[in-house]
Amino acid sequence: MMPFRKPLLKALKTTLAYSMYLIPPQTSELLQGPGSVKKLPALIKTQGIRKPLIVTDSILMEIRLLDKLFAAFDEIGMSYAIYDGVQPNPSVDNIEDAYALYLKNGCDAVIGFGGGSSMDCAKVVAGRVVRPNLTADKLGGYFKIMLPIPKKVPRIFAVPTTSGTGAETTSAGVITDPKKNTKYTINDFMIHPHFIILDPELTLGLPPFLTTITAIDALSHVIEGYIGSAHCQTSDIYSEVAIRMIFDNIDKVNKNGKDIVARSQMMMASYYGGIVLNRSLTGYVHPFAHKIGNMYNLPHGRVIGAVMPAVFDFYGKTVEKRLARLADIINISHPSMSDAQKTKAFIEAIRTMNQAYGIDATIPELKESDFKEIAHSIHWECIPYPVPKIMDDNDIFRLLRVLKG
Repeated sequence: MMPFRKPLLKALKTTLAYSMYLIPPQTSELLQGPGSVKKLPALIKTQGIRKPLIVTDSILMEIRLLDKLFAAFDEIGMSYAIYDGVQPNPSVDNIEDAYALYLKNGCDAVIGFGGGSSMDCAKVVAGRVVRPNLTADKLGGYFKIMLPIPKKVPRIFAVPTTSGTGAETTSAGVITDPKKNTKYTINDFMIHPHFIILDPELTLGLPPFLTTITAIDALSHVIEGYIGSAHCQTSDIYSEVAIRMIFDNIDKVNKNGKDIVARSQMMMASYYGGIVLNRSLTGYVHPFAHKIGNMYNLPHGRVIGAVMPAVFDFYGKTVEKRLARLADIINISHPSMSDAQKTKAFIEAIRTMNQAYGIDATIPELKESDFKEIAHSIHWECIPYPVPKIMDDNDIFRLLRVLKG
């Protein structure tokens, strides 16, 4: 990226960031607490819905995590259809297959049951219903579903089974196009979930590493929203509470995955993270993670964990005041420390968390021959993000070399 483009990009990012203040917050009805998923069918019935499509993955079907939901549907005599082909990185084919099943079964609502992949898939299926002439590979970008305003949008129900993506709260879906070797985001208020079910019992079986990489994803949402220029007083409150929740509970859920109180706290932190992400957007961490994860087929949270400290180091003085405040929030500072010292301590706390729970500091899969393509993807994805400091190609290459190890 040529140096003269930096001022232009900075002005564009600032304009987009402040335009977020003109957008009304998206709201959802919340059903929460242990066992709350069993109440979902009755809730759906009150909405006048005849037959929802449940969008999930084959692993959750195999471990029978949906059995309580199915039993609750059967109890009230309500029919449903199931699409269980969602991949870890949902593809355009997943969307089209699920959409075809939606039409074939005469469905009139969607339920995203699972991690971010299932919820994103369900949201985009609802978008396909609204815009039947636009296939999933044509929906990328902003407001292609919303404009012109559709008369009716299928009700979207989000049931997370992990505590990390916050996809249950966002007006976006991240989709992969394998033919083009790219991952892109569909951003549209029309695919914001109408109902969210937070049942911590659904997370009790998560293994420690999956628990960690999803928690790291949630942590990245609240920190990036906190240090970006689109943050506000409300998003700051959510960020500070969620960061404290994650640092207070991640060790508990790793040592005892059946701790329902700690699981509830982590699920709420993820939910708050989604609210922050939807309101304040992200920064460079996610564009790095999206491209690297897609290119080398790596778990999103693992890449997030490695990338986050390196990006925060790059931001330097531009984020010192904000990260210093977060060091105070998690009680790793003392009054004699400068903001720079507190910031260093906070970034080190993230590295320590990564190391303690199995997230590598490097990504040896990176190939230097891919750096140019990665940089190109990062620049384009980052255009609307209110980042604290803009990177050029050389900045990205240096960071990628650090990550490669």
